[in-house]
Amino acid sequence: MSELNKKVALITGGTRGIGLACASCLAEAGAKVVITGRSEEAGIAAAAALPGHSLFVRQNVSSEADWETVTHKAQDAFGRLDILVANAGISNASPLTDMSLDDFRTMNDVHLKGAFLAVKHGAIEMRKHGGGGSIILMSSIMGRISAAGYAHYSSAKTGIRLLTKSAALELGPENIRVNSVLPGFIRTDMTAAFPEDQIAPTVVPMKRFGNADEIGDAVLFAATDRSKFMTGTDLVLDGGMIIR
Repeated sequence: MSELNKKVALITGGTRGIGLACASCLAEAGAKVVITGRSEEAGIAAAAALPGHSLFVRQNVSSEADWETVTHKAQDAFGRLDILVANAGISNASPLTDMSLDDFRTMNDVHLKGAFLAVKHGAIEMRKHGGGGSIILMSSIMGRISAAGYAHYSSAKTGIRLLTKSAALELGPENIRVNSVLPGFIRTDMTAAFPEDQIAPTVVPMKRFGNADEIGDAVLFAATDRSKFMTGTDLVLDGGMIIR
């Protein structure tokens, strides 16, 4: 595939799981890829394993200074930015009355603040070449439905969905498209503690968890001209959970 030849993509949290699957899909389609994460060792290894031209930059997605560093390094290495996938995330469960304010803030800093900074700095970089671009924010079906113990996570993921729509309205005239992806249960290390054989048959109509590369395929669609008239949209990949 060469749909993304001459395109440059930045994927946060791109060293493992869904983020690495997204990076692989975009690289295989011809994009030059910048992946970010917290672990230098994991990031260098992941970038080296990707096809084509790739670069790892260490990043805390809730730091604006880090965003400036990452986008400048992407420009220095590849000359432009066309695609940004804001995927970095964390997850944990906590009852509301046990949850500290710091726990709530940390969840929202990584997810919602990180997504805001992604849109802001992604749009700034995409304006430089004037050809538009595609920003893809990783929300979750937990931004549409919720569960006990996930008030902090669901509020952040809901915020990402509405940030997506507001940004799409604002940036649409510049041909910068903004869409969100809402995964359900996907097989990654984040869901390793969830027993698929017990959960999937009862809550997932397709009777299985998804694979990270299935999210990568959706991100590839949102990144390419196959979706050039799509913006402000939620792409739900949950095996049918939210239609029950």
